Formats: sequence, structure tokens, C-alpha cells
Amino acid sequence: MRSRVIRAAGVVLAAAALVLLPAAPALAHVLLESAQPNGDGSVTLTFSFDHGCDGAPTEALVVRIPAGSSVLSAGQPDDWRSTVKGNTVEWTGPGITDGTKASFTVKARLSGKAGAPLLFPATQRCTGGKAYEWIGADDASKEPAPRLIATAAVLDPDLSPALPPAVGADGAGDVQVAAALGAFTALAAMTAHLTRRRLRP
Repeated sequence: MRSRVIRAAGVVLAAAALVLLPAAPALAHVLLESAQPNGDGSVTLTFSFDHGCDGAPTEALVVRIPAGSSVLSAGQPDDWRSTVKGNTVEWTGPGITDGTKASFTVKARLSGKAGAPLLFPATQRCTGGKAYEWIGADDASKEPAPRLIATAAVLDPDLSPALPPAVGADGAGDVQVAAALGAFTALAAMTAHLTRRRLRP
């Protein structure tokens, strides 16, 4: 019972917090700003930046969704356009000046394991041939990939492996623990009944 309460509380907290991995200031990254569950197994991801490439305006952004996931649609700033090819979304448009915030959305179904990081490698291209490759697997990398910690709230259950049954302190699952407790209770009741019969005058 206690393990069920703990698991339920964990899911609620995950859904409420949608914890993103620690991120450095926005001026130095392309960020995964939010991950909003849509209630149908899909999630809307918002990527953003507010910088160019050494001052040069941004004219393209490419984001790759984790393997096993699927892209449903994409949204972009005015006058920009998006192209979806498999698990890759590319946005192109008129240059966004350095220091101007821009947001891009992806509606997707995510595959992964709850508690594990999901990486979204991104390429930011700017005028004059300049570019940043936000692909680092470690958040401490010079150019880290946008990321989040996967939770049951953002993962599509049809694409992600089922969670294993909860395990008690002795290594038994919830069903095994319940069965053992039931058998013990029945045995204790029978023993008490027989004892009372023997004690009767």
C-alpha cells in the first residue's frame, strides 16, 4: 500500500514539475523551455534561444527528436517555415537578430524510460555561414544539447517500455506481498480459532 502511495505521489509530482535538467543562462544555449503533456500521449515541446552566432542573425534551426519517438507537427515564428523529415525538424526564415528571443514548438510522441534523460541535439545556423552545434551529451559541455528528464507524464505509453512492478523491501512485487499477507492473516485466524476451541471447558 505504501509503495503504491509513493508511486502515485511520484507520478503527480512529475506531471506537475516536468523537471528539466539544469540549464545555463539562455544567452549561451538553445533551450528546451517547456514540455507540456496534451492528455492524449503526445507532448508539446518549446525550444527557444535569444542569441545569434557571435552576433550574426539566426536563419535556421534544426532539432532532432530521440529515436523511437515521432513528430506530429511543428510551429514557428511569423514568416518562418518548418520541414519534418523523420525525427528531424528544420525551421528556416528571415534572420532573427542577436538578442531577440524566438520560440519553436514540436508536438511529438516521445519514447524513453522514466527517469532517464532525453536529448534533443540541435543545430543553429546563422548568416555568413556561422553555426552552433548544440549536441553535447553532458550539460557541462561547451555546446550541450537541449534535454529533459523523462517522466510518465511526457512519455507515450504505447512507445515506451512498461514500468516494472513495484518491489518491496524483501524483493517481492506488490502482488506477491499482498498474497503473502493474505495467507498469513488466514493462518493467524485459523490458529486463534483452534486455540479458543481447545481452551473451552
